[in-house]
This record gives sequence, structure tokens and C-alpha cells, in this order.
Amino acid sequence: MISQAGKASRLSRLQTLSGFWRRNVAHQEAAELARVLKALRKVAGNIGENVGLVEYEGMSDDSCGNIVIDPITLMGTYPVPPEKVDAVVGLVTHEALHRKHWSEYVWRLLERDFSLMRPHSLIGFQKLVHTGENIFVDSTVDGTILEVYLHRIRLHSMDVEGGMLAHQVRNIDILFRFWRTVASRYSKGLRVLSNYRKPLAILDELSENLYLVCGRYQGVAERCSARADLYRAAWGRLEETILSWKITDKRIYWTASPDKHQTCQCTHGTDAEKQGTVFSADLVRQIKTHLTAWSADITPLILSIVGHDCPDVIPISRWDYNIPSHPVLDYRSVARLRRLFYNYSDRIVLENRGLACGRLDKRRLYRAALSKNCFKQIDRIPSMDWNVTLLVDASGSMRGNKWRIVENTIATIHKSLIICGVYFKAWAYFEIDGICMISSLVKGSRLFSVPPCGQTASGQAIMAASFFMPQNLKKRLLIHITDGESNYGLDVQYGIQYCLKNSIVLVTLGCGCPDQEKMAGQYGRTIQFIRDFNQLPDALEYLLKWAFIYGGNERRIRQRLAKDAGYIVENKDLSYGKSIHARG
Repeated sequence: MISQAGKASRLSRLQTLSGFWRRNVAHQEAAELARVLKALRKVAGNIGENVGLVEYEGMSDDSCGNIVIDPITLMGTYPVPPEKVDAVVGLVTHEALHRKHWSEYVWRLLERDFSLMRPHSLIGFQKLVHTGENIFVDSTVDGTILEVYLHRIRLHSMDVEGGMLAHQVRNIDILFRFWRTVASRYSKGLRVLSNYRKPLAILDELSENLYLVCGRYQGVAERCSARADLYRAAWGRLEETILSWKITDKRIYWTASPDKHQTCQCTHGTDAEKQGTVFSADLVRQIKTHLTAWSADITPLILSIVGHDCPDVIPISRWDYNIPSHPVLDYRSVARLRRLFYNYSDRIVLENRGLACGRLDKRRLYRAALSKNCFKQIDRIPSMDWNVTLLVDASGSMRGNKWRIVENTIATIHKSLIICGVYFKAWAYFEIDGICMISSLVKGSRLFSVPPCGQTASGQAIMAASFFMPQNLKKRLLIHITDGESNYGLDVQYGIQYCLKNSIVLVTLGCGCPDQEKMAGQYGRTIQFIRDFNQLPDALEYLLKWAFIYGGNERRIRQRLAKDAGYIVENKDLSYGKSIHARG
């Protein structure tokens, strides 16, 4: 039996629009608000590229040019009911359409007319422009699903009761509310008072002309100029008729100063002048952290790990504008790595019983006289449950031959792991204009590259690469390749501690480092040194070999790597790491 609450929830989804497509919901407040905000940004992004960023009120100090949503309309029940999501989608759609069709530019074209008007005429003319722009932008989405969202939010703002908006006569506010309702397709049964019929005839003609603007003019600026001319002409015919009428709402929508203009079209009866926010600082931080899963800026993620009061955190962002990589593959190394993964991986035992040939199965000997299917076959398949992630320093010192060797090494490992089915990810990090960029070098079967530049922000890069490693694989190995110490952003100890906390084996390969003692002081026992980049492929091969043999034990991996016959230990002081190089 379905409970009454379940029936009500199902009926609510059937009567709403967002109940069909918004399935990624959460019961926790910060996660749910972040997912709703992601959905709103996706809706606004589909409308146009110039609509700005959608955010909640209080999420940032600089909200100029953004679509700001009052979070009080969504808070209270989680997951957020579809009715509330529909209303907010309508608000965002309406405001995004104003941005797409440059409504602000229309107001700027009319600034000179505003300066020449008396206060009473100024308020009436601005109400005309305000309502006309709402009608125009809504008409641009006729016949689409966005029209239904706009209609639902419009019903909340018009207060239509019994087919009649109000009983007052000769009121400018009621006139434009009548016009707004008549201009929509959902005004059946609306009774209009006789005093409003003559002005409404002029406004209806203006509506028809606004509907034709998109078809007559190609450019957005031309459409704005045409709409401004239509508003001037309509007000010239309307002013004498309604000049003596009463005005209830004397709000000014636009002033001459660009810093004080009030063009927030998406308030729809909400308290637009409300100060402050219902969000606490902790809730804002949690929402921003959840949003990092879908955004390029992952600085809130680092702050959530090290603390929001840490002064050494620099901005860090994902970089997706990669360039194609053209490596030179070493097929001999590919074959060696492939054999290494097949030979040293754990095995999954699969038994197939009831066969006509194979090994004798004593549990099915009774079938020998009946069907002769008393044999079995045992297969031991390699368990590719390793997660190998390569983090490469792409600072300015890595230019030239160093980066070519790194590209070839990444391609060799990638080719061998694709054949074996092992999860492999490669990241490169560099710095541009004070921002640490981390870029993925592997996307499916394709390899990419980045131009090395900037400083070395190893600490934050290690934390970011560790965070993006899948959690479903038990054996996780992070190999960090660099040619110098970290000199920007967080100290590398933050990254080392984060890896230890999450059971991630971190090994740093210092290739041709000029100051090994300083690097050993930063990385401690997690660093291994090799003389130059030409030894990098062999060093990575031995590192993966001992990682498979000793099952992810970090200490045993380092010790066996140093004691291997192909390496000579030059510095036996374990507290400062080991310097090793390939023989021959």
C-alpha cells in the first residue's frame, strides 16, 4: 500500500515540471541547495551566454552582473519541493531573457527622456517601459517549455482573483496589470472596467508591435532602438489620458546614475530591498565546496580541507584548454609494463563446474555415470584494482627536453595500462597570474599536453590530485614528478598529511634536482631522487613493480625500490630521503 505522503509526493511531481527532470536531489541542506543552484545555472546557460552567473544572495560580495536568488524561497524542506523549484526556474528564466535581449540597453537609450519629464509622468513612463520589456522577453519564448515556467511565476505576481484584478478605477498600476494579463495567452474570462478600455487599446497595439520586433530587425542593438521608439510613441498617445490618474506604487525603476539603477526584473513581488541574508558563513562555505564538483574553481575544496582561515592558500582552478600531445612511444617499455601488471597483480579465482573435460571435480562425481559432466575449470584472472595517478610538475623550469621525456613516459604508461584495464590518470600543474592551474593530460584514449610556465605550487596540486582519485579502489598510488622544491602556495606537508589520512601511497620522484637537501626537508621520506630525466622511465617501472609486489605499503615500497639491484643508494639517511640512480 502507498502511504498518503507518498501519494501526495507523486501527485506533486505530476503537477510540476521540475519533478520530471530534477532527479539529483539530496536530504542534506548544503548539498541540496548546491544541486538546485547547479540546475538553475544550467537553465540560464542554455538561454544565452551573456546572462551572468546565478548565485544565492549572500554568497559573494561582488554580485554585479549576476542573477541573485533569494534563498528563503527554497529553504525549509529538503529535498526542495518541485513547486518551489518551478517558481525559481521561472524567475531565473525571466531575468536571463532580459540579459539576453539587452533590456538594460533600452533603459539607457531612454535616459534622456527621463531627465525631461515631471515626476508623475516619469513614474508612469517607467511603468510602461518596465511592463513592455516583460511582455517582449516573454514573447520570445512562445511555444517552448520556458513559456510554461514563465506563466507559473506570472500567476504568483498578478494576484488574479475571480477573473478581475481590482475594483479601483483610474489607477495607473491597475492599468498596466490589466495590460500584462491581457498580453498573455492565459487571460480568458478577464473582465475589464470601462475606464481602462481606451488606454488598453493603445497598449494592445503596442503589444502587437513588440511581437513583430524580432522578425523585422536582425541585430540586438537595432531591436533595442526599435523598442525604445515604440515606448516613446505609445507614451505620447497615452500620457494625456492617464496623466491625472492615481499611482499607488511610486517606485523608480531606473535613475540617471549607472551605480543606482534598479533593473532587477525578477523580484516579482518579493522584498527586493531586504538587507542581509539567511545564510550563515558556514553554510555558504559548504555550498561552495559542493559546487566545486561541477565548477572550474576548486579553491573552496582546498579551503575545506586545510581550514578557511589558512592564509597561504592560493586560487587553484582546473584547466581544460589543453593542446594535443605528440609523444614517441617505447613499445619495449610498454610490453614490459604490461607483463608487470599481469604477473604481479592479485588474482580473482573463477570456477566453472559441470564441464565435459578439464580437471576432475570430486563434488560432481555422481554425474559421471549420467552425463559425464564431472569436470571443472579454474581460471585466475588478474585483479586490476589499482589506481595509478601521475602528477607532473609543469612549471617554467620543465620546458624543453624535460617535458618531452615526461610526455613520452606518460604515453608509455598510458598505453600499457589501457591494455591491462588499470585505472590511470595524469595531471599537470603550473601557475598563471597567481593562479595554480591543474590540467588533466588523459581523456579516454587521447593524450594532451600543456605549455610549462610559472612557479611550483606542489602542495595544493598534490591535495587536488588526491581528492580526485576514485574512492572505490583500495590500492591507490600517487606518483609526483618534479625537478625542484615547492615555492608557491601551501607547503607540501599539507598534501603529504592528506594522502596519509586517506591511505594514498605518495612517492615523489625528484629528477635532476639542484638542491636535494632542501627538497628532502620538504618531502621527508616520501621522496626519491634520480640523476636526470633520462632515467625517469626505468624509475617509474621499478616503482610500479614494487608497488604491486608489496600491495601499497609505502615504507616497504621505498625500501625495496632503493635496495633493488638496478639502483645504488647514495644517501642512507632515511630522514632526508634517498638519492638513487640507475646503473648502466
